[in-house]
Amino acid sequence: MNITIDSKAFKIIMDRLDLIETTIKAMSANNGHSRWMSEEDVMMVTGLKRTALYERRKEGVFNWRHDNGRKIKYLRRDVEAYLSSNSTITKNDK
Repeated sequence: MNITIDSKAFKIIMDRLDLIETTIKAMSANNGHSRWMSEEDVMMVTGLKRTALYERRKEGVFNWRHDNGRKIKYLRRDVEAYLSSNSTITKNDK
């Protein structure tokens, strides 16, 4: 049995798999035991730039705290909720 797929569709699938892999790696940092994520990890899994992340913080989308001086940490459950509510996968994709 052979399956043929359009190159554009294949690229979309591969891009989404890459995003899933990146998300899993970042979300499982510290074996998932940490309640907090680094700013860099949040930007990586959400695709938000630092400025957009700051705006979401001001809007109250993410709970955050300073860690070791100037480093900002974000509450993991807020990031997970953001990812769930802003998923790029539509019902037609499922």
